[in-house]
Amino acid sequence: MTGETSINVQWDNEDRTGEASFLLADGVTALIGPSGAGKTTLARLIAGLDLPNAGHIEIDCQTVFDSAKTTNLKPESRYIGYVPQEPSLFPHMSVAANIRFSARCSPDQVGQYAQDAGISDLMPRMPHTLSGGEARRIAIVRALASGSKLLILDEPMNGLDPKRRKAMMAMIRKTARATGIPVLLITHQIEEMLNTADYAVLMDKGRLVTHGRMEDVMAAPETAKIMHYDDAGSVVEVLVTGRNEGVLETKLRNTLFYLPDENEPEGARLRLRILAQDVALALSPPPGISILNQLPCTVISASRRGSGQHVELAIEENGASLQCRITDKSFHELGIKPGMKLIALIKAVAVRELLTDTPG
Repeated sequence: MTGETSINVQWDNEDRTGEASFLLADGVTALIGPSGAGKTTLARLIAGLDLPNAGHIEIDCQTVFDSAKTTNLKPESRYIGYVPQEPSLFPHMSVAANIRFSARCSPDQVGQYAQDAGISDLMPRMPHTLSGGEARRIAIVRALASGSKLLILDEPMNGLDPKRRKAMMAMIRKTARATGIPVLLITHQIEEMLNTADYAVLMDKGRLVTHGRMEDVMAAPETAKIMHYDDAGSVVEVLVTGRNEGVLETKLRNTLFYLPDENEPEGARLRLRILAQDVALALSPPPGISILNQLPCTVISASRRGSGQHVELAIEENGASLQCRITDKSFHELGIKPGMKLIALIKAVAVRELLTDTPG
């Protein structure tokens, strides 16, 4: 989709007042925040199921709500596929009939959506025979087949075991990439955002705290505080360029970066999580050391967090961001300060691979 989707709303309900304003980009945007942050409330306002007090909502360049102009399109006229936490399927219809009921696209397109979602073999079955994960995938396909210009998924991984959770995350990314339809993924799980989203919107107590590229939101100190996690780190994407002596050679932008060889194909793009606690610092490249990734960096900022120091770095060759956590003793002995040149040391086996986008 090439048209702009923008959200700017204020609301006041029994729970609390709230407001949010952001642009929704193509790809997957995670709407994150703790329970009670206002995520589902915002989703229902966008979908037209509840009425904002004020604001403006535009989907694919079409105004669907404008309080100043008293514009308020009905939910069915907004072309938004909203899949709640407990999707409802018509119990007396087969899976295929459920999807056909609201389809606005060709049977061939429905078949392609079903194939992408891995539900082709479920089409003859009745809803009462489906698992929760199967019902959610079918509801997503039904929303896509209805001609949606925006897909809103409310906690689609709830209650799934790890294997099905991973499959659902892969399916959401594949759907967004294959259709070009923006996906707003509501979740309170950091893992789901890391493995699925391109962008993120962080909410707390009914207010938008920060938004932008997923890796930038993940690096923001507000995210760690609000989401109650302490494993700060960086999220980067690398391109597989080759392999050599049992290690994978990748490019982090234009910097060579080594990983364990897990048979990822050449040309694949990998999303990696580098924890701050797994990054060491040195004043110069240390000789005779097994750590392959030795990256010249510049110190951007440093601050005390918890029992140690948190250092934000930029890789000199490409500007990519890294984070490091070290003790007060190491911090003072190295004399770390903004603008200082250092070497970041990262063990290849310490890097967490989040997802793989294979070529083609």
